[in-house]
Amino acid sequence: MARCELCGAELRGIAYRIVLDGAEMIVCARCARGKTVLGSIKIGVEPSRQTFKAKAPVKYNRRDTEEVIVEGYGEIIRQAREKMGLTRELLAVMVGEKESTIRRIESEQLEPPIELARKLEKVLKVKLVEVYEIGDEDYGGGSSEYELTLGDIAEFKD
Repeated sequence: MARCELCGAELRGIAYRIVLDGAEMIVCARCARGKTVLGSIKIGVEPSRQTFKAKAPVKYNRRDTEEVIVEGYGEIIRQAREKMGLTRELLAVMVGEKESTIRRIESEQLEPPIELARKLEKVLKVKLVEVYEIGDEDYGGGSSEYELTLGDIAEFKD
């Protein structure tokens, strides 16, 4: 069963997503009092029945960066979920997905979209998305003396 991220009490019925010192947490009703509540989660209820307050989407400058899911994401997610004492069903409810989607992501049969990976990062407190800068500055500062070759961008597997 899931536990409150502040006091460690077992979460039953309804859990709350709050902001505390800039960090999002899943807590019990007692710990949610007086905090900024982002939404509530009904434990054991289908994802379509959960209630969340709308939150402004995070915008990224996609011209200069590329976001990539880290290698081994399935194992990272599974270990973090088990460490937090969450079931796949509860994690699915927390991120608004189906339990089968979480299972497929953990087995790496499905690579999560960046938006879902960001949600999983917040809930599990892990790093799943790497941001790479794209542009001439990555390849010699735009100097005309240096030309980009296939070896500069290819990844070789052993």
